[in-house]
Amino acid sequence: MKIDEQNFIKYLQAGKEHALDYVIDHYLPLIKGVVLKILGPLDINESPKECCNDILLSIWKNAKKFHGDAADFKKWVCVIAKYKAIDYYRMEMKKKESPSLNIELTQAESMMYENSSLEEQEEIQVIISSLKPVDQKIFIMRYLLDFDTEEIARQLEMTKSAIDNRLYHGRKKLKKI
Repeated sequence: MKIDEQNFIKYLQAGKEHALDYVIDHYLPLIKGVVLKILGPLDINESPKECCNDILLSIWKNAKKFHGDAADFKKWVCVIAKYKAIDYYRMEMKKKESPSLNIELTQAESMMYENSSLEEQEEIQVIISSLKPVDQKIFIMRYLLDFDTEEIARQLEMTKSAIDNRLYHGRKKLKKI
């Protein structure tokens, strides 16, 4: 069975792995180009490879839904690549917006937080829980642990103005409660 431009779609729809090899050989550069155009500015290493693999998997799983010739197939592949890459872009942006909290507390700061009464801590947690997770971290660092905004910005890898804006909008939201 020789797979070529005339029959690869038929074999791909039949689930033949050799047809997928043909797609990889002939369309992977196109897929990589689309993915790198969308994900390139993010400067991430593993996501483009992962995204290309997901695109190929999607092509494999949805081949039976494709109806058309080789020219239409190329367009179909580009559309799948574009939307998968956009999905990956959104995931990466969410990761950057909500960094994990790695606060290194000194012994004095830790004791200061522990000394506030349990009731006060619970009350504060209830109030702050209405905020987004990133804003919760910022409020805890600023008002409970008494970090300055520059230190918060450094630890959360955000700009000082972003921290100030989040504090302002968070206070505004909490006043409504």
